[in-house]
Amino acid sequence: MNDSCPSCLARDIAPAESRTRGDRTVDGYRCPRCGHAWATVRDLTAYSELHARRAQRRTRKEAA
Repeated sequence: MNDSCPSCLARDIAPAESRTRGDRTVDGYRCPRCGHAWATVRDLTAYSELHARRAQRRTRKEAA
């Protein structure tokens, strides 16, 4: 998952490194613009629930 730099606000920065630990993913980033480094931890169960709800939505064609 791409992120934005918290220092210079550059957008769409891909993780330099990713690790999965159980139900969490840890992504390490380094901004190519200013060099700032940071990490994020995301709970995959929260994201899977969000994607499941989106998949259950009916499209406009299905609703008509």
